[in-house]
Amino acid sequence: MWAEMNELSMGNENCPTWDITKKPLEEYEVRVIVWDTEDLEMMDAEGTTDGFVRCFFDSEDRKDTDTHFRNQDGKCSWNYRLLFPFNYPCKNYKLTV
Repeated sequence: MWAEMNELSMGNENCPTWDITKKPLEEYEVRVIVWDTEDLEMMDAEGTTDGFVRCFFDSEDRKDTDTHFRNQDGKCSWNYRLLFPFNYPCKNYKLTV
């Protein structure tokens, strides 16, 4: 907040005015590109793993890649693009992978 002090002789019509309305929301998009993984830990009893990537943006919208079932070498390949639309400005941004 700020306060301006003007002389009374200036009158209201000569005082500068400031536009303090909120900025309009603008639409944006966060793009998370998932290409490859390496060295995934083998967590199944057979020595395999089911590889996938899950992302959250602002903990509201969850997006997943497809699952590579019974992966044995720890390397998965996707070439996925996960899109998260959002409005700016907003208070906090948090991307969890």
